[in-house]
Amino acid sequence: MTGLDHPAEPDRPLGRPRATTHDELEAIGMDLFGRRGYENVSVQQIAEAAGVSRRTFFRYFPTKSDLPWGDFAQEVDRLRSTLALVPDQQPLMAALRRAVVEFNRVPAEAVEQHRARLGLILSEPELIARSLLKFQLWREVIAEFAGRRLGMPGSSFLPELIGEIALSAAVAAYREWIPHPSADLPTLIDTAFEAMTDLEGLEHGSAATLAQRIALPDGRSP
Repeated sequence: MTGLDHPAEPDRPLGRPRATTHDELEAIGMDLFGRRGYENVSVQQIAEAAGVSRRTFFRYFPTKSDLPWGDFAQEVDRLRSTLALVPDQQPLMAALRRAVVEFNRVPAEAVEQHRARLGLILSEPELIARSLLKFQLWREVIAEFAGRRLGMPGSSFLPELIGEIALSAAVAAYREWIPHPSADLPTLIDTAFEAMTDLEGLEHGSAATLAQRIALPDGRSP
């Protein structure tokens, strides 16, 4: 996670560099991004704060822009494993809806860290550019699943389309969730999928019902 709930690390620890891990380095980097701003933090500064060398940093993260994503490849594998367990009798879009909601469910104590991470990824130009590659991995997993269900290659038009639609629904939910601390991300994503699968119904009354589902405690919608 972002590590924003950890005590601030010293900017330049003295003495023999301590051992570190992927998660610790990520936490230190995210803490520095939160305090100084992403553009104002270098790989060298993150390495110094962690008490490691630049070489060690690059052993864990190919670039600075990879750090906010954490171990995204592992998360993508988790999504793939979740979809592999879906019963064949469960409808395609219902299966995707449930899997994507569960993929984005985080423990209560990590919610604000997750919000800070997504807020950074979806606002910094360098990270937005990096997201094109990262989200492609996510879309491919969705397209692979859709392709199996439709009896065609995951790289063909319809599975690719389903992958794009699913990603758009998730990102739209992220953008609504980030500035609204009282909103619930799984509910937003579930609502986005429900709206997406019945677009015709939105102009026939369902829009108001869906908006009520995601209303904040004070009665406002995100």
